Amino acid sequence: MPDRILITGSSSGIGEAFARAYARRGNDLILLARREQKLEALGEEFRDKYGIVVNILAIDLSSPDAPDSVLDYLREKELKVDVLVNNAGYGVPGTFL
Repeated sequence: MPDRILITGSSSGIGEAFARAYARRGNDLILLARREQKLEALGEEFRDKYGIVVNILAIDLSSPDAPDSVLDYLREKELKVDVLVNNAGYGVPGTFL
């Protein structure tokens, strides 16, 4: 059975690139990001093209209740995560000391 990969920040950029790479390898995916429409489109593309299982959760991981929401989602769907690609983030301009 292929590994199930959870990828945060998977709707664009490096996160989307990780999702595409794992999908090509036949891994089932759990995609998390804020943009639900983008996640839905990626999920549909990957299901059609690679025949994999794709679960999506539109969520803002900067929200204080986000960790509990993700855990609740995984439990509700009875999803086991084999690999975490913890990619979500944002940039803050300014000096770094």
